[in-house]
Amino acid sequence: MKKLIALVFVGFTGIVSAQQISLNSQYLFNEMMVNPGATGIKDYVPIQLNYRKQWGNFPGSPTTQFLSANGAVAQNFGIGGSLFNDVAGPSRRTGMNFNTAYHLQLDPSRSHILSMGLGVSLTQHLIDVNKLTTYLPDDPAVERGYNNQMVPDANFGVFYHYKNKGYAGLSAYNLVQMNRDLYNFETAVQNTLVRTYYFLGGYNFTLSEKFDLKTSTLVQGIETGTIQFDVTAIAEFKKVVWLGGSYRHTDAVVAMAGGQVGPLKFGYAYDYTLSDIGNYSNGSHEVFIELQIPYGSDSGRTPWLKRNRIFSPKTK
Repeated sequence: MKKLIALVFVGFTGIVSAQQISLNSQYLFNEMMVNPGATGIKDYVPIQLNYRKQWGNFPGSPTTQFLSANGAVAQNFGIGGSLFNDVAGPSRRTGMNFNTAYHLQLDPSRSHILSMGLGVSLTQHLIDVNKLTTYLPDDPAVERGYNNQMVPDANFGVFYHYKNKGYAGLSAYNLVQMNRDLYNFETAVQNTLVRTYYFLGGYNFTLSEKFDLKTSTLVQGIETGTIQFDVTAIAEFKKVVWLGGSYRHTDAVVAMAGGQVGPLKFGYAYDYTLSDIGNYSNGSHEVFIELQIPYGSDSGRTPWLKRNRIFSPKTK
């Protein structure tokens, strides 16, 4: 029975192996979540709440929530972090990340910045025994046979930022690659946090006084041999509303829309699944809301404040 439960759980984990680091279709609105080097790089403090329901109608499909914030605490130093909760079937992954980044100014006008970020994480893996069905009622292998300790790890990223126009970065997650006994079996079952690597890049094109085009790409590589990439393009009108789409290789096409009212930014993404699992689900849904807090007297650099400011003509 113990071996059977382990095999069932490992099989389910194989289906959602990418969920060791949760999937996010709107990654271009929160670069810190895939690269700690982007911590504190913006001209304001973004506080973002994100909710994602993957593969709707599919039993046990992944659901993810996270809350993140980051900002500059000095001219060349940023800190930030996130709280996350990721549920897939009977398993739950909860924890926190804490990031720090140093911003190296490459020119006097601070148009070019190269950031190096380091993050530490604590993750707790849980199993909901109420979602498991066993051949023997009250099987002790299920009721008392697993560990719920916190697992530490580390992340690193290098991030290049050009004004508010372009960016590119490389990052690595789960550097320590901690091994953890999933069950208290005589023969331990290891739940290894697999190293994951990201390349993130994008550029914002000004098409006219009213329209901008935001483009981005995200490449994810996992040491198990899995490689996946996203390409995204979003048209933005007066920096107030946007509409766009994304393609995730062999997995999904994504429609995105959103807008900004004062300091509040919000967005929605719908993933149409291209893989076989799409025959059993109605796609994925993701929403986020972000509060932008300006830096005190320097709030003129904050995009929504700068856009909404009323200028009075000078009189002679």
